[in-house]
Amino acid sequence: METVWQDARHCWRTMRRAPGFTATAVVTLALAIGGNTAMFTIIRAVLLNPLPYGDSEQLVQMGNGTPSRFFEMRAASQSFTDLGAYTRQEAVTLATGSEPEVLKGIRVSESFLRILKAEPLLGRGFRPEEDAAGGVPVAMISSELWQRRFGGDPQIVGKTVTLSAMPCVIAGVLPPRFQFPMPGLDVWLTAPTEWPLMPLKSRTLSPFLTIFGRLKPGIGLDRANEELKGLRHQYAVAHPTMLDAKSRSPRELTPMKEELVGSVRTMLWMLFGAVGFVLLIACANVASLLLARATTRTREFAVRAALGAGRRRLMGQLLVESVVLSFLGGVLGVALAALLLRLIPAMTSFELPRTAEIRMDWIVLAFAGGLSVFTGILFGLAPSVGASRPDLIHVLRASGPAGQAGLGRSWLGINLRGLLPVGQVALSVMLLIGAALLIKSVMNLRGVNLGFNASNLLTMRVSLPTSRYDTGLKQSQFFQELVQQVGTLPGVRGVTAGMTIPMTGFAGSPVQDASQPVLKLNERPVAKLMPVTPGYFQAFEIPLLRGRAFTERDTEEAQRVTVIDESLARRFWPGYPTRQDPIGQRLLIGGVNPKPAEVIGIVANVHQSLENDMWPETMYVAFAQNAQPFAMVAVRTAGDPLSFANAVRARVRMVDRDQPVAEVRSMDELVELEVGQRRLLVLLLGGFAVVALLLAVIGIYGVVAYSAAQRTQEVGIRRALGAQQADILRLVVGHGFALALSGIGVGLAGAYGLTRVMKTVLFGVSPTDPLTFGGIAVVFLVVALGASYVPARRAARVDPMAALRV
Repeated sequence: METVWQDARHCWRTMRRAPGFTATAVVTLALAIGGNTAMFTIIRAVLLNPLPYGDSEQLVQMGNGTPSRFFEMRAASQSFTDLGAYTRQEAVTLATGSEPEVLKGIRVSESFLRILKAEPLLGRGFRPEEDAAGGVPVAMISSELWQRRFGGDPQIVGKTVTLSAMPCVIAGVLPPRFQFPMPGLDVWLTAPTEWPLMPLKSRTLSPFLTIFGRLKPGIGLDRANEELKGLRHQYAVAHPTMLDAKSRSPRELTPMKEELVGSVRTMLWMLFGAVGFVLLIACANVASLLLARATTRTREFAVRAALGAGRRRLMGQLLVESVVLSFLGGVLGVALAALLLRLIPAMTSFELPRTAEIRMDWIVLAFAGGLSVFTGILFGLAPSVGASRPDLIHVLRASGPAGQAGLGRSWLGINLRGLLPVGQVALSVMLLIGAALLIKSVMNLRGVNLGFNASNLLTMRVSLPTSRYDTGLKQSQFFQELVQQVGTLPGVRGVTAGMTIPMTGFAGSPVQDASQPVLKLNERPVAKLMPVTPGYFQAFEIPLLRGRAFTERDTEEAQRVTVIDESLARRFWPGYPTRQDPIGQRLLIGGVNPKPAEVIGIVANVHQSLENDMWPETMYVAFAQNAQPFAMVAVRTAGDPLSFANAVRARVRMVDRDQPVAEVRSMDELVELEVGQRRLLVLLLGGFAVVALLLAVIGIYGVVAYSAAQRTQEVGIRRALGAQQADILRLVVGHGFALALSGIGVGLAGAYGLTRVMKTVLFGVSPTDPLTFGGIAVVFLVVALGASYVPARRAARVDPMAALRV
């Protein structure tokens, strides 16, 4: 221990004598260790840690279903302690104080806390009688809402608040950072099977519930899946026409954790691998610095060896120096990681699950400490092995560069100092290829023809309280009046409303040609269903190809009508547009209203989402004939759309002074959100790749410069024998070119195998795109030649007489 302490003090004195070297090494290591520590913290919280519920590995999810399927499975299943269900997220208006607030709410089964094995922070969970139709309206609120709107009132339980124009009793407060079934929720309500946003006639047919449950102890997924398969068959026999009785319905249970984090698993491991590459590149860079520094200390080591210092003693001293450097880099890296982790909640382009659980603790600090020690040993091993066995006679007799050479043994013409930049180049090539493929994917996504004009479009969500707007007529009248009011604003070029609009999700409905034999509901193809108000196609600038658009005359009492896109037209009338005309034909849409809808128009195809279009065809229906208590409002403006937000809010208040709006964004923002995950990947992976490229270029420059300096006498002899400057340039640049070419070859081979794991995050580009691979190789060769040219030019200008005197 005393020896280690002596080595540490000697290391500190040595580092103080070389502040430039110390600062360069520490900052390089801090960037690498900090990035790895931050990514480990995220991956541990999101992917590795169990969900924050009791025995969370027993929690499973089984897809969507109708209320009847949920009740039948709950009664018949033997593999679960209990089953529950929840709806999609809904907007809930909290009327407290002078300004109503739109909250994020969801409806869950009364048993959800029992299934999760979770306890409220205050109050109680829901009771069975509160889950039935006509039960007393109760709610549970998040700890964050409790603190923000109610000041952490300890007497909040039992108080009545107004939620969506309905008095509601607060039953309890959920624990901090409670994120079931999704992050960011404010309110949990009961009776998901009585979801008021789903029309009464549609509830029996639409699989709007997500079913989840807890496996009994000792029951595995395989056994539960076998039972589920039998129950699904029984349900299909008893309800042969139901949509959730389709043979292609999900057949496998999914662990709840996988359902929550599965979409980001590939991305996170990819980024962890990328920062791991950066760490290896940083180690190689610092190892090169240490090799160069050890070369200048060759005489020191030879003298110490001659005085009796053993090889282990010399190696120990150099390894202690490496670990101390790495430890300093680790301390700075932990501070950097803490700063990076604070930026995660500010991300708006991408929502990472379980962000509330991401925090540094003693395990993260232990990881950072262990990584620092490992890193110090990794980059210090090669210099310490080479410097601990000097040729005493040669070193002590020689002087100048001759006395400092000899640390590197050659392998295939490249010594240890050359192998380090080869590895750096190889890893950098892999990172750059990955970043380039993602950049191409983002460019391809942004280049998709949306089918509408996304510029100068303001969007917002309006959710009406069903207690006051309890009929389709009231709902359609509200949005009709709102469209008229907003349309009178100066600078507004068009306004419309729809249950959904592009980039905000979509619903599907079975459809068939009414002239064909009637199929069972679950045998009909499914198309996207878009209830919209008149003016929709004009506001979005969607080309009307045939027929007419919706008008004010398309009321609930009028003939049912629909406008379809070209994809749906070609599906049912393959002769379109030359031999068949769908205008005037009729479609059976959904299973609630048996009256067929007449096709009155055909519009161009529109991307409702940049990808994940599970149903490629779209049918638009008149909002007045398919009214909903919620809609997205879109306003075409003459200038910056967000500058019209307050004016539109004021018009909403003119129609209903208690009605708030939510999710105010421009359409350009919504489109950008669609590429959020890939854009984040581009930024992070691209940043890692740039850092790796810089370190690799520095590595090549350092090796070529050192090699040129070591060969000063050789260069002088060559010049004295008649070699020209161009010959010396070719000699030195050729060395750097060989290093780069070797690294590029290894990197291309590695990228060919590793980029295949990126297949799920790429769009419109192959994981082995030859243009990307070739382009990155050419770029790296050019950069490597540039890095080699500077020391080569310096070597070519050496005075032969001065070189021979060295």
